[in-house]
Amino acid sequence: MSARRPLVLLVGQSETTDRFSAGLVGHGYEVKMVADAEAALDSLDQWPPAILITEFSLPGMTGCKMSRQLRLNRLTRSLPIIMLTDDEPMICEAFRSGIDVCVSRKADPAFLAVRIETLLRGLKITAQAMMRERFRRPTVAIATMNDGWLQHWPAQPGQKKATPPVIELLRGEGVDTILLDPSALAGAPDFWLPAVDCVMVDLSSRAFDGLAFCRMLDRQRYTAFATTLTPPRLLGFGGDGEAGAIAAYEAGVDDCVGTSVSSELLLLHVRSLLYRKAILDESLRSEAERAARDAAMEGARAKTVLADALEQANDELGSANRKLIEAQTRLVQSAKMASLGELVAGIAHEFNNPLAFVIAHETTVSRTLEGALSALDSGDVEGVRALLEKGRDRLASTSIGLGRMRDLVSSLRRFSRLDQGAFEDIDMPDAINTVLALLSPKLSENIRVDLAFDAPPVLRCQAALVHQVVMNIISNAADALLSLPESAQRVPLINISTALSDEEDGTAGHYLISICDNGPGISPFMRERVFEPFFTTKPVGEGTGLGLATAYGIVQAHGGTIEVSKSSMGGACFTVAIPCVPVDTTEGTFCPVEELP
Repeated sequence: MSARRPLVLLVGQSETTDRFSAGLVGHGYEVKMVADAEAALDSLDQWPPAILITEFSLPGMTGCKMSRQLRLNRLTRSLPIIMLTDDEPMICEAFRSGIDVCVSRKADPAFLAVRIETLLRGLKITAQAMMRERFRRPTVAIATMNDGWLQHWPAQPGQKKATPPVIELLRGEGVDTILLDPSALAGAPDFWLPAVDCVMVDLSSRAFDGLAFCRMLDRQRYTAFATTLTPPRLLGFGGDGEAGAIAAYEAGVDDCVGTSVSSELLLLHVRSLLYRKAILDESLRSEAERAARDAAMEGARAKTVLADALEQANDELGSANRKLIEAQTRLVQSAKMASLGELVAGIAHEFNNPLAFVIAHETTVSRTLEGALSALDSGDVEGVRALLEKGRDRLASTSIGLGRMRDLVSSLRRFSRLDQGAFEDIDMPDAINTVLALLSPKLSENIRVDLAFDAPPVLRCQAALVHQVVMNIISNAADALLSLPESAQRVPLINISTALSDEEDGTAGHYLISICDNGPGISPFMRERVFEPFFTTKPVGEGTGLGLATAYGIVQAHGGTIEVSKSSMGGACFTVAIPCVPVDTTEGTFCPVEELP
């Protein structure tokens, strides 16, 4: 896509402008033509030009007066302007009014195109700025009454007109005007004062107090608008003599002229005030822009400092998190060793029974072998056979005891592994049975354990999920059932089940492990605190209060939940829910279910 052609605004209506318009189009420029300066000023919002070309003599406002108005406005101050003229005095006046280049009316369009290209080199700001903001002509408000000099100036007092001639004079300079009735607007200047750049007050009228009106405007412009807008300028008309001028200046006017002032001199005074207003506008805007830049730089510096502080805080947090993970690992291992300590007595009992059985059968086997040797020496073949068969049976019984001891040792080794923080495929039924084997002394023959494994057997999780969480909950359930009075008319029961949740209650797609009992249960108040560290309902010396707290931390590491409620059997029911949807493994919450073939 080709770039848009530069727009040339050509002001004038003659054979010369027509010739230049056709030539510029041939040289690749887009040309808009208007007949006079008024139309040119009105078109600036519709067609923001890259350059303006004007004739000196125009209907109404001359090209030089239009140039002065453009130089007063911030948006058009840098707009390149070319004057078409051959007269030397006009050229001098053109340069004094702010024209950039003067070109002969007889010049070739190719020469004008070269001059345009020269002026537009590196200049790409004016048209873009005019598209972002609206071009506005200076506005002068005239406050006068029918008996004032300004009502008919510069005509003679006897020549009355419907519209004050000064309005037409100002409009010829490209200035918008507003005619005010001071008696009606004195009480509410905040409605119209912000919209004007200069107020011309007629001090010669007796129908209103011009000095009081100036004092009111002066107070208003330096109070209500001092912090947000550049105050409008005040011009007093009719302050004749030094005494009258002093009174006007004391009333707050910025400039004062007498009734005998000429039209040209009045326009120069107005132009000076408008220029001063434009300079103040520019200064205020520059100060605001500089303050915004300073604030942005300060904000950038603050962000840099904050980023450094945040990076340091992240490093410290990462270090603290690593220490916390290490401490949690040690805590889990400590809790595991504490659980092993509680199981030592039962495990020792489990070892003693098969060990005594093996030792007893070893004595029997020894006697049987000695008898078989004696019978062999005496030639009693049938006796030898009977004794050997008896020894074989005793050895088979010994193997059963040794296998029981081997299974206990294997379960202890699996339970006490130190690498239970890694995620791996765990056979849940086998892992739960291992826990039950270790807890068999505590469960004894009086507690019945029902198993219902409805979920897929393999779960990807940490081994500590079973060896710590499940074991703690089953151990606590056994303690609660053993604390029941002998008069309780029920068989102690623990129900362990696994399932996949498909409920729409926030646990859909979770692997559920439920451990319920028919014991005394847990009160609602206690349910809110069972997972707090060091909180225990056991007697002093029998519980550390770390079992369920550790279990809670392990479940949280899986991104799951653990809840306690009242079971359908009347006791407590713990439900562990582990998400089975794969997520980011770096966050430690990875637990998909894998179907076995």
